[in-house]
Amino acid sequence: MRKIDCSRCGSNEFDEKSGYRICLYCGTRYQLTSEDLTLRNSSIDLDSDIERLLQKCRNEPQNAKRYANLILDIEPSNKEAKKYL
Repeated sequence: MRKIDCSRCGSNEFDEKSGYRICLYCGTRYQLTSEDLTLRNSSIDLDSDIERLLQKCRNEPQNAKRYANLILDIEPSNKEAKKYL
C-alpha cells in the first residue's frame, strides 16, 4: 500500500477495517482506493526464479554453490539446492 499521513494528526500508523484505513491516534477514516486493494492482493511468484537458479547450478558447476545459496535464501528447505553445497 502507498504510504499516507493522517491529515488531521500527522500519524502514519493505520489499521484496516471494512474497506477503510483508520488512524490509530485520532480515528480519522480514509477509504481504500482501488490501487490500495490491488497492491494488497498482489503476490510475488519466486518459483520461476528458483527454477532458473537451479538450471544455472546444472549448467555452471563452478558457480553452483553461489546459486544454491541464493536458492536457499528464498526457500531454505529446497533439497535440490542443498546437493550443490
